[in-house]
Amino acid sequence: MASSSHSKNNDQNMSGEGPLTSVEFVYDATFYFDDLPNNHKETQVEESLSPKWYPAAKAPVPFSEDIFWSVLGRWILEAPSVIPPIDKVEVLHDHDYSHNTDSTKQVPSKDISAPDAQDSRTQLLLESRIPFRIIRRRLLPKRINKDPIMEERLYFIRSIIMPSATTSHAIFAPKVNFSTEEGSNHDEIQAISKSLPFFYPKVRGFRYGYITDPEEAPEDRDDHNHQDQDYNYEQEEKDDVGINIDTTKGNKKTSKRLGWITLDLFMAGDEKAFSSKMELFKKLYKWGVNATKGFTKNRVQHDIMVPKELYLQTYARLKETHAQNWVQSWPERTDPRKFVFEDIAIASWLVALWSLERAKIREDREQEREQDQELVLTGDEGEERKQTFVDLGCGNGLLTHILNEEGHKGTGIDIVSRKVWTIYGAGTQLEAKTIIPNETVFANVDWIIGNHADELAPWIPIIAMRSKPLTNRYQFPKGAPDGKYKAYQDYICHIIETCGYDLQTEILRIPSTKNVALVGMTKKQKRKPQTQHSSTHANQTREGEIERKDQGYRDSKKEEDDGEDDYHDMVDDLVRRSGLFVARVSDKDKQELQRTRQAAKLLARELLQEHELDQELEHEQQQQQQQA
Repeated sequence: MASSSHSKNNDQNMSGEGPLTSVEFVYDATFYFDDLPNNHKETQVEESLSPKWYPAAKAPVPFSEDIFWSVLGRWILEAPSVIPPIDKVEVLHDHDYSHNTDSTKQVPSKDISAPDAQDSRTQLLLESRIPFRIIRRRLLPKRINKDPIMEERLYFIRSIIMPSATTSHAIFAPKVNFSTEEGSNHDEIQAISKSLPFFYPKVRGFRYGYITDPEEAPEDRDDHNHQDQDYNYEQEEKDDVGINIDTTKGNKKTSKRLGWITLDLFMAGDEKAFSSKMELFKKLYKWGVNATKGFTKNRVQHDIMVPKELYLQTYARLKETHAQNWVQSWPERTDPRKFVFEDIAIASWLVALWSLERAKIREDREQEREQDQELVLTGDEGEERKQTFVDLGCGNGLLTHILNEEGHKGTGIDIVSRKVWTIYGAGTQLEAKTIIPNETVFANVDWIIGNHADELAPWIPIIAMRSKPLTNRYQFPKGAPDGKYKAYQDYICHIIETCGYDLQTEILRIPSTKNVALVGMTKKQKRKPQTQHSSTHANQTREGEIERKDQGYRDSKKEEDDGEDDYHDMVDDLVRRSGLFVARVSDKDKQELQRTRQAAKLLARELLQEHELDQELEHEQQQQQQQA
C-alpha cells in the first residue's frame, strides 16, 4: 500500500480533453513503509532468510543526476549539517575508480575497502554490481559518553538501464561486529540495534537512488499521473525548500521533472517498525532543489574567540553536570528545555573564554620573568585566580549558579527574586535590587555580564568603564541579524566603542535566534606609549636604568590617563544627551501596586456608601422633625 505526502492530485485534467495544465512542482513523495516486511508480524520470519532491498519511498524531482551526486558528495563531509547529533566525520578511506581507464572499472581486490568476491552479504548489498567509488568513514556523536562511535561504508553505483535512462545508487552500510556464519538473522539485528547510535536507522543498509527518466515515469507512474508534464515550482509555506521565488501569477518559475529519487532499505523482515519515515529523504529533495536554484544558506562565523573543540568539551561537561537535574526539578513556569540548555551553553562559552584569558596571562607573566630575572610577583600576581563577575539582570540566576559552581566568584542581580533562587544554596550569590546605572560602579569585578539586562543593556559598557577604567571587561549576549534588533545591536556597539573598548563579536552556539555576543576585553590605544632610551653612556648604573624605566612608565601612564579622560568626557556627554534613566517596575511591584489600587478603590467605595447612608438618615430625620 502506497501513501503520498500530498493529498492533492497533480493531474488537473483527468478527462483527456485538451492539453494538460501546469501544476505546482512540490515535494510529493510516496511512501511504502506499510509494505515493508517488518510490518507483517503475522508471518514468521525464517532464520535463514537473506536480506534484500525493499522500496521505501520515491518522489519526482526537478534536478539532474549531477545535482544528486553533488548533494551526496556534500553529505559525506557535512554530516553534522545533515544529522545534528553528529559532531564530526572522519573519512578513513575514499577512492574514486570512475577515472579508471579499464572500461569495466574493476575495483582492485587488494583494496582494503573493496567488496570481497567471497563476501556473499556484500554481493547482496551491491546486487553484484561494481561500485565506482568506495568510502569508509567514522561518525563521531556529540554525546560521546552516551552514543557509540560508529563506522560505515558507502558505495556509489551507476547502471545504464536503457540508452536514455540510468539508475544510480548511494549505498550506506553500517559496520557491525557480527559474523553471519556464527549467528542467526535475529542475533544480527539485535547486534545492530545495540551497536548503532539512536540517530542511525536500525537496518542492515539503506540507499538513496536517482532514476534518470525524463520521458516516462517508473513502472508505477500511474500513481502520480506524470506524463512528461511541466511543473510550476513555487515557494511553500515558510519557504519550505529555502528558495526565494516570486509566487505572483505573472512570475511563476517552471521546472520540468528530470527524474526520480528513491529510498530503499536492506531488510530481512526481523527489524522493528520505524517510528518516522526518514526525514532525510525530504532533506535530500530540498538540498537538490536548492542547488538547482543556486541557493546557498548564509552561514555565520562561529568559534572566533573560543575554539570549537574547547567549547564542546566544556559544554558536554557542564551539560552532564547540570542539565538533567534542573530540567526535572525546574520550579518556574518557563520552559526548562529552553532556558536551562541556553544558560548552560552561555556558561560553557564564558568558562572556556576565561580559561583562555588566564592562559594568556600566564604566558605574559612568563615572558616578563624571562625579560627581567629580578621580577618578583606579589599578591594576586603571584598566583592564578579565576575571574570574578557580576551578572546584571540575572533572571532565574542559573548562569550565575553555574559560574559559581565553576569556582568564579560573582553575584547575580535582578530587580526581583525568583522561586528557583531558594534552591541553589548558599554558594550561589544572588541579590534582588534595582540598579541605578548612573550611580553604580563595581570596582572589584573583572567581568560585567548582561545576558537578560533589558533596559540596562546600553549602560553596561558605561558601568564597566567607570568601575575599573583600565582593566574592566564587558560582555553582552543577544542580538539578531535583521530589523529592530539589528539597529539596537548597532546602537550597543556604538556605546561600547565610545567607552574606549576594542569590540569583539561572537555568534554563540545557543538555542536562540538572538545569539550575538558583544565583548569588550581590551581598551583602545589612542597613543602608543613611548619608552625613553639613552645610548650616551655605555656603563650605566642600575639606579639610572630603574629611574628611566620609572620615567617611561609614568609617561605611558599619563598618556593612558589622558586617553581615559577623553573617553570619560565623551561618555558623560552621551549620558547627558540620553536623558534621565527610568528603572523598570518589576512584575511583583506591579502586582503589589495593582492590589493597593484595588484596595483603595474598595475603600473609597465603602466610604462613599457610608456617606450616602449618612445622608439618607439625616434626610429622614429632617422629614420626621418637619412632620412633628
